[in-house]
Amino acid sequence: MTVSLVLTVIGDDRPGLVEQLATAISQHQGNWLESSMSNLSGKFAGIVCVSVADAQLEALKAALAGLAG
Repeated sequence: MTVSLVLTVIGDDRPGLVEQLATAISQHQGNWLESSMSNLSGKFAGIVCVSVADAQLEALKAALAGLAG
């Protein structure tokens, strides 16, 4: 069974931010379904819809929480 997550991401805009997010999702066998992202006054703001297997959910949450910035 899979779970859908809607993530909100806000932080200082910097190179590699989206790549870090995508890598964490991929490493936990998640699927990036759709997203909306923008740069607002030097800040990165995004909404990402992800699906992930139940068995990977907690590990993905921990990985996302541990991302810098």
